[in-house]
Amino acid sequence: MAGLKDQIEGKGKELKGRVTGDEATETEGQAQQTKGKITHEADRAKQKVQGKVEELKGRARQKTA
Repeated sequence: MAGLKDQIEGKGKELKGRVTGDEATETEGQAQQTKGKITHEADRAKQKVQGKVEELKGRARQKTA
């Protein structure tokens, strides 16, 4: 769920900026959404790597047992 908060808040800022005609707020919202997406994907990749590490550790334990 990492990054989800930034994505949601960013979308709100983007929409607020669009409705009010405030380009700076709209752009800030888009940037915050992008940050959230990057954080989310990085967290997913980290979890995937950790899973593979645990899998390899389990295989190594089986070979030594």
